[in-house]
Amino acid sequence: MRTLLSGGAVVAPGRPELLDGGDLLIDGTTIAALGPAGTVSREGVDRVVDTTGSIVLPGLINAHQHDWYLYGKGLGCDVLLEQWIAGCLVPLKDNLDVDDLRVASELAALDMLRGGTTSSVNHLVNETTIADEEAILGPVADAGVRQFFAKVIRPHDARDGYASARESFGKWDGAAEGRIRVGFVLEATAHWVALGTSSEEMVLGGHELAVEKDTFVTSHIAGGTMSRDEGYLKWVLETGRTDVQFLHRLGVLDDRWILAHTIHPRGNDLDLIAASASTVAHTPSSEAARGAGITPVKHMLDNGIRVALGTDGPMVDLTNDMVEQLKWTRLLQNQLHEHPGSIELGTLVTMATADSAHAVRAGAHLGSLEPGFTADIAVFDLATLHAGPVHHPLTTFIHAARGTDAKHVFVNGEQLLDNGRFTRVDDLHVTDLMRRAGDRAKALGRRAGLLPEE
Repeated sequence: MRTLLSGGAVVAPGRPELLDGGDLLIDGTTIAALGPAGTVSREGVDRVVDTTGSIVLPGLINAHQHDWYLYGKGLGCDVLLEQWIAGCLVPLKDNLDVDDLRVASELAALDMLRGGTTSSVNHLVNETTIADEEAILGPVADAGVRQFFAKVIRPHDARDGYASARESFGKWDGAAEGRIRVGFVLEATAHWVALGTSSEEMVLGGHELAVEKDTFVTSHIAGGTMSRDEGYLKWVLETGRTDVQFLHRLGVLDDRWILAHTIHPRGNDLDLIAASASTVAHTPSSEAARGAGITPVKHMLDNGIRVALGTDGPMVDLTNDMVEQLKWTRLLQNQLHEHPGSIELGTLVTMATADSAHAVRAGAHLGSLEPGFTADIAVFDLATLHAGPVHHPLTTFIHAARGTDAKHVFVNGEQLLDNGRFTRVDDLHVTDLMRRAGDRAKALGRRAGLLPEE
């Protein structure tokens, strides 16, 4: 199948002239050609999609996400991270069942797809069996999206040579035509260490396994309150080291790490991150929702650190919208640095696409509109009441667009969203899915003691 996207403002590396309109040719699963409007041959093209009035970007890649968090929307609000973990996250996590995971996985996949997000890192906080993973990844395969599944490793896994992680990797890595890839969660931050979810032996052995499998590792890092009584600062003062220094001293901090949040780097943390070529996953609306502080993203970028973007999960900030994260990132950094152009617009797009792809070791074929790259593409309509009139497509997209402005979305060359409508499922299915998710959210909240019994 050869599909030509024609007439839109195409955002491609090193090709600024394409912002005034361009053609992009999809051939099977890959991008075959792109160029200024009218320069790509239509010979052999099966279908032309008119993208006039739209902006064409790589599919957005959510570098830090927790799919099942949608069940906690609106629960545990207005408390700091430490209270939220103990009073909301843990009770819900401990009461999840396999059907909860299945419904949440499908709804999260469709929600992100509807917002132009084609790939996500699903950072698990709960240990999973093969049955759990069937429930999570089956809907991902059916929805057609791409997921980088981050399998939890815990201290007890070191005793049997990480057998569960090895089994999961063997079963799922490369599944669904390569759309599912597997990495590992090695928690190393204060809050998770306090919950008994980390040890030096686990981090060392888990990292060795990631090197063996040539995959990514993700961990929550340097988040929470900066209080001497509770939270991250208390931990730093007690141990005499930061989360980043902990990983560095163990000799494991390298380019396969995704350091989620990293709100409070201290001392030489930024230098260590830069030298390691690891990636920070910034989740601005989530961090603001918890009142956790403003991550020094511009300082990170100026220090040569790769920064990717993510949403964290709707239990925190009630959204999976990656377009929101673009705007939040710029506006918060503008405030922090008292300058309206703190981060260049093109850099923001790269953070949500190519930099996220590099974080999961897929940057050679994903996250950019280039010939030979995988055809994961999002087309956003800018001819809307809230976006028009348009003088500069990229400025308008970042500051005025919404995730639901996604008009056409392709993954692996397959069109999964056509004029705002799903191609693999119908509206009745989505309505029923939302009803089931609502029922399950209420039941889970009651089991966790966060909602009153009926």
